[in-house]
Amino acid sequence: MGRDVVFNLAHTNIAGIQWLSQNSSALKILSLHGWLDNAASFRTLSPYFSDFNFTALDFAGHGLSDHRPLGSFYHLWDYVLDTVSVLNLSNQSSWLVGHSMGGAVAMMVAAVAPEKVRGLIILDNMGPLTNQPEERVVTLQKAIRKMSKHRLDRFSQYQTKADMVLARMNGFTSLSQEAASLLVERGAEQQAGVWSWRHDGKLTFPSPYRMDEAGVEAFISEIKCPTLALVAEQGIYKDSISLVKKRASQFPWLTLKWVAGNHHFHLEPETAASVADEIQTFIDLN
Repeated sequence: MGRDVVFNLAHTNIAGIQWLSQNSSALKILSLHGWLDNAASFRTLSPYFSDFNFTALDFAGHGLSDHRPLGSFYHLWDYVLDTVSVLNLSNQSSWLVGHSMGGAVAMMVAAVAPEKVRGLIILDNMGPLTNQPEERVVTLQKAIRKMSKHRLDRFSQYQTKADMVLARMNGFTSLSQEAASLLVERGAEQQAGVWSWRHDGKLTFPSPYRMDEAGVEAFISEIKCPTLALVAEQGIYKDSISLVKKRASQFPWLTLKWVAGNHHFHLEPETAASVADEIQTFIDLN
């Protein structure tokens, strides 16, 4: 089942789930989930890594972690600070596993704190989303407009947890009932008989800033550790093969594999075993 943990950082509290090996000197794996997911994103994978000290974080604003203060956005580099701060609590370097948005954060962490990252594994992610410099003004305008209208008393409400599972199954990417239920179990709360999401409503705001391709390439070029990129055959890159190839060519050291499954192939019971096998094999070789 794993145990709940909280990392009390100087600037916030980051929650997570931890599965500890009986071997106290076992290798560490730190896992980072995607946008609007939570640490339960790695529950299906966790039994395959019983020989490791395996930790999955809730990013700020997700799961059981603290929300950012009012008036704050959720930037990728803020997640990078949180993750490096957690890594700094241990003298031992970690394997870093990141899914979707968590993959983008993991890449940036590997670039800026190479001494803390033993190896990098990215799941259906090939780097941060980008836009062109000429789009930045409009992008920031949209984000500030949304922030200005934000009200804490406006949030999605559900009569039952089953309704939330159904909503999650039919979200931005499709999920099976079993996979959606794991995320909802950690991501839902009930107040006054009504169910709602734990995550911060500000997470749904448009990003105020995105890097351009040159910026992403600069980060990728600084990733010196062994890196495995597993891309889902039915994931978010199924129609962006050229982008995958372009980003892959920028890594100093990369193994790229396409694997059967949807965007949450690591969480889905039908495909998690094959994802775990690819990760285990890569770690054993490196």
